[in-house]
Amino acid sequence: MYRVNNNDFKILSKYKSFLEELDDALENVPRKDMYFKDKIRDVSYDLLYLIIRCSYESNSEELIKMESDIKTHISLLDFFIERLFTKKYLSEKKAYKIGGFLVEINKMVNGFINNKVKDVS
Repeated sequence: MYRVNNNDFKILSKYKSFLEELDDALENVPRKDMYFKDKIRDVSYDLLYLIIRCSYESNSEELIKMESDIKTHISLLDFFIERLFTKKYLSEKKAYKIGGFLVEINKMVNGFINNKVKDVS
């Protein structure tokens, strides 16, 4: 069985912290915005899938494609978080904290994929 190396584990542990923070934040979303609450969860789990998948990928073209998919998912999450803040479901502090997690995850994934593409080439 494939063992996840330290770089992968750091990204996944950071993403786990992000998911815990996001779940706490989504508790304040009322039923009338259940669609966006579900959409945020779906996009966040899709992003988790992409992060795990890129750790197993060895084709550099696929890695570059996944990088754009990951950036797209992060942008979607950022949009949804901004919407929750605008609707006053999230405090400014909580929105910045979640946004900070997204920025860190984005940097970590970009660095990981760039290093992996160099190794494959």
